[in-house]
Amino acid sequence: ALTNWDDPHYLNDNPLIRSLSGQNIKKIFTEVFFGNYQPLHIFSYAIEYHFYKLNPVGYHTTSVIMHLMVTFLVFKFILFLSENNTIALITALLFGIHPLHVESVAWAAERKDLLYAMFFHGSMICYIRYIKEQQKIKFIFFAFLLFVLSIMSKAMASSLPPVLILIDYFLGRK
Repeated sequence: ALTNWDDPHYLNDNPLIRSLSGQNIKKIFTEVFFGNYQPLHIFSYAIEYHFYKLNPVGYHTTSVIMHLMVTFLVFKFILFLSENNTIALITALLFGIHPLHVESVAWAAERKDLLYAMFFHGSMICYIRYIKEQQKIKFIFFAFLLFVLSIMSKAMASSLPPVLILIDYFLGRK
């Protein structure tokens, strides 16, 4: 079911998600909505509305799939960072079942957390690969691209640059 928290504002009563027209897509990417600039968040609802209308099963199914993807990315990130399968698996399992992350699946309007986390972790993985592998330009480009997608999903992604500095510190880079 959809909740009565932010779901009515983002889904039930949101005219921007009712159509995937060029005009609506332009508004999604050029206007602030509900006090935030999160165009990928709103655009994801427009795509889902096209397929599911207001059927909560579709929104929650998509959220479960995205949560599993983010959990897998946490596993890959920790694996690249620690090079230890056991540590990566335990970390990913704890991440996957933690109530703070499960809330994003249960509450449809929290899609922004899933989108931001997916792109944020993808960016960190690309950054570590940029450090450790040969094709440096490709990985730093994708790290930056995923950062932009993350910040277009939720402003919390602005914390990525200090996190990358901490990754450098952890890996012994100056």
